[in-house]
Amino acid sequence: MIKNLILGGGPSGLSYSLFCPSDSKIIEKNSKPGGHASSFEINGFTFDYGPHILFSRDKKILSFIINSLGENISRCYRNVKISYKDRLIKYPFENDLGSLPLKENLECLTDFIFNNYKKKFKEPKNMEEWFLYTFGRSICEKYLLPYNEKVWNIKAHDLSMLWAERIPNPPIKDVIKSSLGIKTEGYKHQLYFHYPKKGGYQAISENWAKFVDINFQESVQEILQQDDKSFKIITNKSEYHSKHIISSINLSNFKNICKHWIDPDIVDAINNLVVNPMYIVSIGIEGKDPDKYAAIYFPEKEFLFNRISFPTTFSSLNSPPNHYSIQAEITYSKRDKSTATMSDDQIIKHVLDGLESKNIIKGKIKFTVLKRYEESYVVYDTNYEENITKIRKYFSDNGITLIGRFGFFEYVNIDMALDRVVSILEKKYSQSRESLFSIATKKLKTI
Repeated sequence: MIKNLILGGGPSGLSYSLFCPSDSKIIEKNSKPGGHASSFEINGFTFDYGPHILFSRDKKILSFIINSLGENISRCYRNVKISYKDRLIKYPFENDLGSLPLKENLECLTDFIFNNYKKKFKEPKNMEEWFLYTFGRSICEKYLLPYNEKVWNIKAHDLSMLWAERIPNPPIKDVIKSSLGIKTEGYKHQLYFHYPKKGGYQAISENWAKFVDINFQESVQEILQQDDKSFKIITNKSEYHSKHIISSINLSNFKNICKHWIDPDIVDAINNLVVNPMYIVSIGIEGKDPDKYAAIYFPEKEFLFNRISFPTTFSSLNSPPNHYSIQAEITYSKRDKSTATMSDDQIIKHVLDGLESKNIIKGKIKFTVLKRYEESYVVYDTNYEENITKIRKYFSDNGITLIGRFGFFEYVNIDMALDRVVSILEKKYSQSRESLFSIATKKLKTI
């Protein structure tokens, strides 16, 4: 009988095992750890499966992750831009109003200061109302609404207020300064980020996996409830028994693994959750990147891609000497059949044509690689909270703890996933946060 059986060897599963005061075992279906936060190499280039960077408001969590990488860590300035008409605006948009044409600058500043929506939406009920209440009409219409609707593929009035917790309110003084051309910084906890020097973002998971009990290339096929309230877990290689399961498996698959006992109402709730697929186009380029941007956001409708990133900015070792790389992300709704049925050649051509029209590719293209992901962006629609609360409670009542982006079903980075795990373990073992960090730190020093 295994005390804690963890399904999935991504950052959430690995951190659960590292921080857990009692014994645990991880089962991972792939041949390497990392899950959604893993990386791949091609022709001397390293790419993540979608760009990931390391930053956090929580200094303890950030310090733990950084220290776990030892010397394999770099620190970078987050030079991010927004594509707006014929120019690039500094991110966040409201901190670079002075780069807009004078008339549009004035519109944004006036609507921000003399915001009529402050009275209309005193208690915002969705993200469209919150954006208008917080930023005023012009900033919303020029950037916030088109960009967010493009990323999440639903109207902003159908987005849950949960997103408001992730977006700081801009100080009036900073917005006025930005309008006058005085440099200001927006989200200061994101101003600098860390990233592994070598091995891509997966280096974090690779290192953690050295200190836990993990089986690779083992996939869960079925979970059966036993009379003693334990579980029989059947995989492609073995059979396990456990009193407690911790799962980061995406809920769309997990409901099928539990099909012999799961409540039909919970299946319906899972089916009503929204998660968007994504295309990632990775481009290797011969030449030097003169700009060293970390990323560029694209609110414009004519481009399917919502963001491009520059992996060689994250680490010079992500490409061979005198080369650099770009990754373009396209998120889309499963209802969008025109995008969902595009061929590889069509997607790559669209991305390259768009980047060349913006004069972003400055060198010779050596290769392009397209990867498709059925699930990538967890969407907080207005029904999200009701559905996910019901799902989490049901599995918890049945002895299963959900973790991770697609198991717990929340849009989180690695720092937030780790924070979620520590919070779960604090409650389960009645131990302080400090003691759990001590446990994990000791495990990392065992080799």
